[in-house]
Amino acid sequence: MYRLNLFRRKVDRLSDIMPFGRITSITVAEQHVAVCINKDGSLLASWRYRSPDLDSSVEEELAVIANRMQASIAAMKTGFTLYFEAQRVPSTAYETTNAFPDIVTRGMDAERCRLFSSGMYFESHFYATLLFLPPKDRQEQLKEFIVEGRERKVTKADDVLESFGEQLHKLYLMCRNLRIDTEFLDEDGLFTYLHSTVSDRPRALKYPQTPFLLDKYLYDTPLYGGLEPQLGRKHMRIIAPISYGKESIFGLFDEFHRLDFAYRWVTRVYCMSKNDVISQLDSERRQWKGKTQSLSSTIADVTVRDSVQNAENIDDVAVDRIAEIRDAMNAVEGDHISFVYYSTAIIVMDEDREVVEEKAKLIRQIFIERGMQRVKIEDFNAIDAWLGCIPGLVGANIRRPLISTGNLVHMMPLALAWAGDERNKHLNGPPLLYTQTDGSTPYRLNLHIKGVGHSLMIGPTGAGKSVHLNCIEAAFRKYPNARVIIFDKGASSKILTMGVGGKFYDVGKSRSLSFQPLSRIDDEDERQWALDWLCDYLREEGVEVTPEQKSIIRDSLATVAGMQESDRTMTTFISFLQSRELKTAFYPMSLADDQGNKGEYGEIFDSNKDHLSITSWQSFEMETLMNARRIVGTTLMYIFHRIENVVKSAEKKNQEPTLIVLDECWVFFQNPMFAEKIKEWLKTLRKYNTSVLFATQSLDDIAKSPILDTVLSSCQSRIFLPDKLAITESRMELYRQFGLNKQQIHLLAHAQPQREYYYDSPQGSRLYNLALDLCPFTLSYAAVGDVALAKCQRIIENYGAENFNEHWIKENELVVPEYPKEEAAAL
Repeated sequence: MYRLNLFRRKVDRLSDIMPFGRITSITVAEQHVAVCINKDGSLLASWRYRSPDLDSSVEEELAVIANRMQASIAAMKTGFTLYFEAQRVPSTAYETTNAFPDIVTRGMDAERCRLFSSGMYFESHFYATLLFLPPKDRQEQLKEFIVEGRERKVTKADDVLESFGEQLHKLYLMCRNLRIDTEFLDEDGLFTYLHSTVSDRPRALKYPQTPFLLDKYLYDTPLYGGLEPQLGRKHMRIIAPISYGKESIFGLFDEFHRLDFAYRWVTRVYCMSKNDVISQLDSERRQWKGKTQSLSSTIADVTVRDSVQNAENIDDVAVDRIAEIRDAMNAVEGDHISFVYYSTAIIVMDEDREVVEEKAKLIRQIFIERGMQRVKIEDFNAIDAWLGCIPGLVGANIRRPLISTGNLVHMMPLALAWAGDERNKHLNGPPLLYTQTDGSTPYRLNLHIKGVGHSLMIGPTGAGKSVHLNCIEAAFRKYPNARVIIFDKGASSKILTMGVGGKFYDVGKSRSLSFQPLSRIDDEDERQWALDWLCDYLREEGVEVTPEQKSIIRDSLATVAGMQESDRTMTTFISFLQSRELKTAFYPMSLADDQGNKGEYGEIFDSNKDHLSITSWQSFEMETLMNARRIVGTTLMYIFHRIENVVKSAEKKNQEPTLIVLDECWVFFQNPMFAEKIKEWLKTLRKYNTSVLFATQSLDDIAKSPILDTVLSSCQSRIFLPDKLAITESRMELYRQFGLNKQQIHLLAHAQPQREYYYDSPQGSRLYNLALDLCPFTLSYAAVGDVALAKCQRIIENYGAENFNEHWIKENELVVPEYPKEEAAAL
């Protein structure tokens, strides 16, 4: 312990009453953990945690979480104190990059930057703190005196730290088993967190290398007392329940996480060993027993000894209370639950006195609506109540209500509107797309899960699929050298493609796109691929490929490989085939057969120059080709082969992130040849920093696909569109195949079409919307209808694709958004 009087020069400073000493570190579960050694000899460590989404969890799941958490807390010994804190803070940090290569996607991002850095959004950060006060030396000496045969042992600081680390490890395992994300704070993190509890200007701090007392660095804000205290320039109000209701449910105070202002909500839990709990309950039982009869009633009963009169003099409330305490003692004896001393309070601050009063009144009203019997906005006790919310100050604002560990879990800051990961760790950049969820909370959408970006988007027609796909595609351009490849249906990506300066191909309809599949067969690997590709085409046509036919095809390819590149056409290849049957089978891929009859697919495959170039953005309109089911697989196989060559050719350390979007993917899954290739590509493309996003409006078709299991195992990120029929029996079964529970299906059924979307992954779940009503520039490029497509085509025909943006922006009366000044300076 520190002799403060030796160092104190000035009395009544904030640092004089604060407990924090200096920070050391230990290792827990292979994590570096900062431990604060306090002035009274206690130890303190904190961690961030993120609990499950209450809106997406079924009752059974919540019951398991509650039961296991209360059991872990019940097992803790006397001397341990837990703090659970939720900090509601403004969400103003919008991370972006200068990688956008065009004004449209950059403008779309700038529009979101202005919206989400405006200060109108808030998010909750959750912290837990474990405090341990070791027994005093004289207590240990007394044990040695009383317990016969006990060896004398000098307790070392390292032993105390080791014991503290063991308890931290137990709590970590409990959180991990319940899928509660947990991250222990290091020196910088703990220093920053402790500072946020005593300052009106919380910010990220670096822990000084020289291990001085934290008093020297931590306190930068004066505290003013009185009935209306202030922390620095901000008025402060502390709202605390004085007495509690008798019933609780999981996430009892979940409403606090939807408020649109900042606060600190702190719950303090003083743990007790089993014997201490029973002792406290028994003491309370004796107190109530003394209240069963008044003194005068007791004297009268003894004097008169009237059994009827005796019954009338009994206090029924006291009797009921005694029975409740007896039941509680039995539950504790049976290790079903335990009891703890509990206190909770919410701190709100604002520079405007009237504003902070309104915030306090709203908090108080929510407490009352949630069943709290008495709730007070602290006045005379305000400073002590605030000090009681500082981790480590267990002696401040002492209140002794005993509550069960089951009720505790229900009233802790647990339920959370998840705001998403702050960064895309795999791409080492900002999150893919900023969106919003309920309660003025932002939601940061990321598709990558541990390095895998394959994703699935499913939902009914007219629910907003195309708009969301366009937003994802545009946002993907924020990553340096990103490449976007779209297989479209209905030209929903055409306007955006024109805006970013990409290539839009209407496959099977536009003569501007034709292939020369054999142009590179002078390379042996390419020639082997061509052999397999041609044989797959024959199988699609119903031709059984024999070894002799395969040999004939191989010989013809070898002959064509020795010719000039411009002569390596399908017509040339067919001319060298030594089989009339094979010539007939391949004629549809040539411009004309030897009789002059036009080949059905010749304009696509029989070119002397390949017009397909894989650039940073291209969109393939597939609707026309989809009507020709026999050639869909062959065409996709060739395009994917070209894409595969491009992504594989980049050096591994410089591989550009690639996003491939397959809209209405059920058509592709119906093709057995291409479906099998998809299974292979999902496993190999991720090695080359390539993500595939499947999208479909046909749940039934994709659910019947033979590769459904492969798609689901590869696509950990799934986005579901609103579906009012989701709660019907047949639909519910379909959605269960995609991993949704009853509560999640209920959310889908009641979500707003074309506004809300539901994201689900192992990392978390969230219902969100794209906030497009506040983003008119984004909406003009992402929301596509027949009228907009007609306008787009007219502008291209009249002014050319290179002048598209100028006239599109003018005709739609748009202004290209710019980043806020501070953001632009950062770029």
